[in-house]
Amino acid sequence: MSMHYCQQGAVHPTVYVVTCKKCTRSIPAGVQEFPSGNLVVACPLCGELRRYRPSEVYLGFPDSHLIQQQVSITGRRKGGW
Repeated sequence: MSMHYCQQGAVHPTVYVVTCKKCTRSIPAGVQEFPSGNLVVACPLCGELRRYRPSEVYLGFPDSHLIQQQVSITGRRKGGW
């Protein structure tokens, strides 16, 4: 017997991401639609600039380290020193 569970209020990924080839973290691809050609993406975490094929782009969530980094930068800009 197969059972399927549905989560109410489940969050679905809406950001196109790629996996950094150097630090292996999920980073935003910087596109709103699925790309038809290669992308060049700079990793905001390790600084690596790489080319990615459309087959390497997927819907997902950015890495938690990236989100924490953005929150700390936003806090500093608002005078949170």
